[in-house]
Amino acid sequence: MLFSRRNCGLLACFVASLFGLSTPSADGADWLGFRGDGRSFAPESKPPVEFDGQTGNNIAWRTKVGGRGIGGPLVIGDQVIVTGCLGEDERDLLVESYSAATGDLQWSRPMRATGRPYTHPTSSNASPTPVSDGQRVIALFSSCDLICYDLAGKVQWYRALAVDHPKTGNDVSMSSSPVIVDGVVIVQLENQGDSFAAGIDVRTGKTLWTVDRNEGSNWSSPQAVKLDDGLMAVSMHNRESIDLLDAKTGKQLAHYDIEADGTASATFASPYLVVPGSTTVCIRMTVNPETEPAKATDVKTSILWESNRLRPSRCSPVISDDRVYMSKGSVMVAGSLSDGSVLWQLRLGKLKDIWATPVMTGSGMYVVGSDGTVVVVNDDGSKGKVVAENQLGEKVLASPAVAGDALYFRTEKGLIKVAK
Repeated sequence: MLFSRRNCGLLACFVASLFGLSTPSADGADWLGFRGDGRSFAPESKPPVEFDGQTGNNIAWRTKVGGRGIGGPLVIGDQVIVTGCLGEDERDLLVESYSAATGDLQWSRPMRATGRPYTHPTSSNASPTPVSDGQRVIALFSSCDLICYDLAGKVQWYRALAVDHPKTGNDVSMSSSPVIVDGVVIVQLENQGDSFAAGIDVRTGKTLWTVDRNEGSNWSSPQAVKLDDGLMAVSMHNRESIDLLDAKTGKQLAHYDIEADGTASATFASPYLVVPGSTTVCIRMTVNPETEPAKATDVKTSILWESNRLRPSRCSPVISDDRVYMSKGSVMVAGSLSDGSVLWQLRLGKLKDIWATPVMTGSGMYVVGSDGTVVVVNDDGSKGKVVAENQLGEKVLASPAVAGDALYFRTEKGLIKVAK
């Protein structure tokens, strides 16, 4: 079901307070989706290595947000965007904007869930991380409500995906985060009922394509694929297979009957796609250089390596130059992106129960435990080393965002900015 700007009478309460807001533009320091560009890699950023939530050391600000959530934050110009939920069965949904400079609330937009809001207590209806193209914010909730705002908080379109697919949902949560690929919002909603993936026009909210997916719970997110020649595609995986699809049409470009991880997402660093699983695989993508102009259907794929030693636990892989990092509970494993060999392993002390994907910066890699413990790891080329252990003092399941020389942590009920 589509509600456009012209026919969204049900959403009139959203736009009553939208006047007088400016619309900042995105810049190169923005963090626009789950794991940023999909690699959890921000090499130019140098946030502080040491900070403390209790003493306030290098805590620029912290604030409570309107609702509970475990999806990661976005940073767009001076805005930090988060989703949240509250009320009975977490049926009341929020998308909110906070000032990156001060942490002050800039706008908050409520809506009511149309699909199943029920989730496991450790999860949340506000489980998926939102996504942005720098001009719009698209938020997906576990209830399969999908809504698009401009950067001033004005509704652009709304989709009640649970109305179109009433059997979609599970009791843990629908946690897969949307991505934007070549002007198409792509959602991957897999469960024991109506499993599907869809491509939706980012400007209008109209469905461009829908494909059936295997029935069975899956929480991994689709991964944008952008080859060096500009060709765009999207990868998806579950416990049965790995697929590469044309983002514009949903046409299958490649398929592998390989069991992948049902929680961790793939990571792409051109031309390599690393798909985690009990056996992690690295797929190399090439395009025939003689084809002019190149088309998505010209993409050729091949498995470069497979490894049962490079496999994560819940967290998605992090790629930095020729290294791929996997978080396995309290152990960090570094491998070669070229051949999949293990380069080093490092125990992270008391860090455990990790759900957030680590993020690599110019200061080191930040690994976040669910209790708010943050360990910083450096790779000197031959081994890893823990250089700091910090405490935020709040529960964190979301992957952090990086912008400038600051880290933004979405805690279960708040936001924390770490910066000098």
